[in-house]
Amino acid sequence: MAASAPKYSLGSPQEHIPTCEKHNLIIDIECEDCGEFICSKCAKTEHKDHDWNTITSAASLRRRQLKEYLCTIRETNVKEMDKKIQNAAKQTEANQIQCDFEVSKLQKHYDRVISKLNELKMSHEKTMRDNLRSNNFETSKEKVDLEMKKKQVLKLVKFLEERHSTMSDFSLMDNLRNLASLTLIRDCNIQRGGLLLRYREGIIDEGSLEFLMGQTFDLDSIAVEVIEKKSFQYGYKPIYVLEAITEDTYIVGELASEYMYIERVNLRNKEREKLNLNVNGVCVAENGDVYFTNERSKSIERLGTTGSVSTAFSTGPLIPEGICYSNEGGLLVTLRDSERDRYQLGPRSRRLVRHVTPNGDVIREYEYNADGRTRLFIVPYKVRQNFNTDICVVNWTSGDTSELVILTFSGALRSVYRGQDPTKICLLSDVVCDSHCNLLVSDVTYSSIHLLGPDGEFMKFLLTEKEVQHPMSVVLYKSTLWVGDIDGRLAVFNYKS
Repeated sequence: MAASAPKYSLGSPQEHIPTCEKHNLIIDIECEDCGEFICSKCAKTEHKDHDWNTITSAASLRRRQLKEYLCTIRETNVKEMDKKIQNAAKQTEANQIQCDFEVSKLQKHYDRVISKLNELKMSHEKTMRDNLRSNNFETSKEKVDLEMKKKQVLKLVKFLEERHSTMSDFSLMDNLRNLASLTLIRDCNIQRGGLLLRYREGIIDEGSLEFLMGQTFDLDSIAVEVIEKKSFQYGYKPIYVLEAITEDTYIVGELASEYMYIERVNLRNKEREKLNLNVNGVCVAENGDVYFTNERSKSIERLGTTGSVSTAFSTGPLIPEGICYSNEGGLLVTLRDSERDRYQLGPRSRRLVRHVTPNGDVIREYEYNADGRTRLFIVPYKVRQNFNTDICVVNWTSGDTSELVILTFSGALRSVYRGQDPTKICLLSDVVCDSHCNLLVSDVTYSSIHLLGPDGEFMKFLLTEKEVQHPMSVVLYKSTLWVGDIDGRLAVFNYKS
């Protein structure tokens, strides 16, 4: 039970004995479990099963330890406070730098928007002025023609007035027909009412302007929480393959000798169904079929909803690694040649991402940069397509380093991410995309999950070594995030975005 608030000032040594508000008894006991001061009746009722001691005994013990305790406070806690004070000052400076950077991004985007609006304005203005020149040119020609006709009409009228009585009948009729022809004015710009091109104003509303200008968002609004009851030790080998079928059912594969074999696992009842399939990568199509890459047979195989397995198509002579379902339909597959030294590329080396139909017909290949000579990949490993259609590829550059290559769907290189500090060795192992087009990238080296913006810009560490240890694979299904690590543990998180 809380004691009455002391009425003496801080540091005053004067005696003050509070009373229990509930029982109106002197508070003379400290409950060690609750960290509260209580009375003797509280100790026998609400706190009867707790560890407690009289304040006199506790104070006697603390007096004997007081010198050592205060020394520890001064040497440890106060110094830690000093560090935090210094860090707070540094953080204030860092916050100012970050704010200035974000404001500069806003200004650049605003300048691009204004520049584009000016381009559109100038284009519309040019169209209208070009139309004006063309229209006025035609009108001027018609004016000249009318003036010439007018002179001819007046001349012919005068001629008829003066000579009609002496003309033959034929000559009179012929001149009258010519006069009628000259006075006939065919359809022209003047009759149509002049300039017909008009400008219709667009709709200006707050929603469209906000969409155009982007948005601000708090990184704290993107977070994860551990669902402890669902995290468990799957095995004791690295989990290389991980793909969700439903919120509670997923496919997981760990390295077994030279090859990987997969199981279908139900998260609720922990049922495990082993599938005797040699697998490098897995993806689930919209109709529920599971496609997987088979390195040994150099093929893409399909696991139907009924459990039947069939070869969808061959990728030979190239070896398939990663695979994902494309937003545009079909599959995206990472491919490489069979050269023994994976990281030494020769003139005939093939390292690419191929967009194919479910039957293997090639739609497009992503192998070289825009110049047609610079390779995009050394060893393309995992592949995902973002909701903005960008293609995200984990590209191994050596046995212990990798990078994330982000391409537009048209094949242009958008960015390359090599970790928060590009000067340090970093092994990125997998990538997934959330509904806001943010990227979640697993980092084996530094035991973390990086949160990147759609353009590959680092935003923050979503998970650190406190929550994950050397993550090898990651998958996001709605609001459930699975992470498979190098020691066979499968951690499950609730992802909030």
